[in-house]
Amino acid sequence: MITLAKPLIFIGSGRSGSTVISEIIFRHEQLAWPSNYQEKFPSSNSVNFLRRFFENKYWHIYGQKPQLNKVSFFNKFIFKPVEAYDFWEHITGNRIDFSRSFLLNDTATAEEALTIRSFFAKMVKNQGRSRLSFKITGPSRIGYLKSIFPDAIFINIIRDPFYTIQSWLKVDFWQDKGAHQLWWLGAYTKEEEAWASSHTDHPWLLAALQYKKIQEKTNAEIAQHNVPCMTVAYEDFVEMPEKIVADILSFSALPPSIQISRYLKENKIYNQNKKQLSMDPEMMKEKEMMDQILSGHFAFSA
Repeated sequence: MITLAKPLIFIGSGRSGSTVISEIIFRHEQLAWPSNYQEKFPSSNSVNFLRRFFENKYWHIYGQKPQLNKVSFFNKFIFKPVEAYDFWEHITGNRIDFSRSFLLNDTATAEEALTIRSFFAKMVKNQGRSRLSFKITGPSRIGYLKSIFPDAIFINIIRDPFYTIQSWLKVDFWQDKGAHQLWWLGAYTKEEEAWASSHTDHPWLLAALQYKKIQEKTNAEIAQHNVPCMTVAYEDFVEMPEKIVADILSFSALPPSIQISRYLKENKIYNQNKKQLSMDPEMMKEKEMMDQILSGHFAFSA
């Protein structure tokens, strides 16, 4: 079997700070990752050679996510890391729903694992790197991913649930996908599903249930599969970014990086929680029930 030594996988609920933290680590000279070009051309591995044009011994041109930074028109053309769900759907096949399922009881077959590992091994080679990394958000999918990458190392990004949920409700994706339904599937009790179906006009409460389920199942999968996993709080990162980045590199067995050090020197880390310091009035109306849901003390009934 083609080997991929200790791929580095970032997980988190989404809007948790996983993007800013992973983008910093992804600048490491050893790491390859799925890109915006891979997402556009899911079946092509040759697109990974493009990274050599943007990053080489003469220059380093980095793209960034618009949600975090002011970007130029040309940003969309720069080779940069993305979650690439169209690519994941393509490479994992029709047997599973990678984008929406918790995949709690799913594993890749031996043939599927070989195909996926082979593609990623070629991706790493074509990008001129030596180690795979990527980020996914929502359900952690740890059991499924471990069946493909048995020696994977996980970095779990968490953030205060109220700021996370408030951020969810502000983005178009969540308004379209998760504000009025259970977006991720395969982890809820019948009582929770029935309750959610009768509360589609309560986006804050639906978000609280989905956030709770992600954290609950992520912690359960970490324990069940006994994977090496470092949990990083976004609030700790913004207070001491250099230390947290150094801790992640150490945990991942990555040496210090010139490009990461340069990023930390040239960019200020902003605490996005401060922008949301005043809780949304609509959320405050339902905060008591949200507290009960998040703490696990809420009795679900339709």
